[in-house]
Amino acid sequence: MKIIVAGGGQAGCTAAKRLKQNLPDADVLLFDADTCGLYAKMRLPDYIAGKVAREKLILASPEAMRAQGIETHPGETLEKIDPAAKEIRTSAGRSFSWDKLVLAGGADAFVPPVKGIERVKTFTLRTLHDADRLIARSETAEDAVVIGGGLLGLEAAWALRERGLAVTVVEFMNRLLPRQLNEAESAVLLEKLSGAGLHFRLGVSAAELEPGSAPDRVKTTFSDGSVQEAGILLFSAGIRSRIHPAADCGIQVNKAIVADHRFQTSLPDIHAIGDCAEIDGRTWGLWVAAKDQGEALGDILAGKRDSFVSPVYAPSLKISGIQLKDIRQDASAKPQ
Repeated sequence: MKIIVAGGGQAGCTAAKRLKQNLPDADVLLFDADTCGLYAKMRLPDYIAGKVAREKLILASPEAMRAQGIETHPGETLEKIDPAAKEIRTSAGRSFSWDKLVLAGGADAFVPPVKGIERVKTFTLRTLHDADRLIARSETAEDAVVIGGGLLGLEAAWALRERGLAVTVVEFMNRLLPRQLNEAESAVLLEKLSGAGLHFRLGVSAAELEPGSAPDRVKTTFSDGSVQEAGILLFSAGIRSRIHPAADCGIQVNKAIVADHRFQTSLPDIHAIGDCAEIDGRTWGLWVAAKDQGEALGDILAGKRDSFVSPVYAPSLKISGIQLKDIRQDASAKPQ
C-alpha cells in the first residue's frame, strides 16, 4: 500500500509516524512546504521573546522522519489531485500515485481586507518564517499594534513586549478572550495585562492603513476615527483552512475540507485531518487536536480503530504567571 500524506505539520507528521508503526510494510510519503520538518508552533511566541533557541523548536527533522522509514519530500507541496487516476502533482512538477491520500495542509493566518493594506508591510504569526520576520523587524521597531485579542494575539503581544516594544492590542469585541471568558473574567484579565505593560483598544477595528511618518511604520485609522502609528502591525484574526487543491478536484468543502468521523472526505480513499479539515461543521485549530486526529487516522486506516470522537479541549493562555483558571477564580471572588 502507498499512502501519501500532504502536509508536515502536527497532524501530518503524527499520522505518517502512526501509519508507519501500524503498517510497517506500507510506503508512507510525506510532503511539506517547510524544509526544516515538524516544529513546535505553540512555542513561536517563546522564540520571539528569546526564551527558546530556534533549533530547540524542531521536533522531527526530515532526516529523523526518514530514519523511521518515511519517505520525506521537504519543500515540495501538493498542487493537483487526480482522484480517478489516483495521482497527485507536486510543486516540483512530479507525479506520484497513491492508494490512500491524507490531506493535512493546515491553515493560513487570516488577514482581513482592510482598506490600504496593499500599501504597507504587515505581519502574522503562523509559521517559523513569520516568527523570523517579526524578530528581524523588532530589532529596529520601538512599538507594535496587534490586531486580535484572542489567545494567539495576546501571546504574540506579550512576546513582543518581552522584546522591549510598546505594544497595543486591538480587539473589535468589548472584552478580551470572548470565546473563553465572560465579561467579569475578561475584566480581571484586562487589569492584569494592563498592569504588566500592555495597552488595549477594545470595541474597535482597523478601518484603514497607510504608510507612517518613517519607512516601515504603519498608520492605522480605527473604526472610531482614532489613529495610531507603529513599527509593527501584526494581525492575529484567526485562521483560514487550506482547501485547495482539494476543492479543485471536486472534494466537498465548506470553510474547510468536509470529513466524517473516519476523516473520510466526499471522495473515496481521500482523508483530511488537522486544521484543513472540518468535522461536524467544526475545525479546532489546536495543536493537541491535530495530534489526536493524526493518531486516530493512523489507527483507523490500519483497522485498529473504527472512528474518531473528539474530546473536549480547554485551550490555555501561555503567558507567564497568568492562568485562566486563576482568572476565573479571581472574578468569582469579586463582589458583584
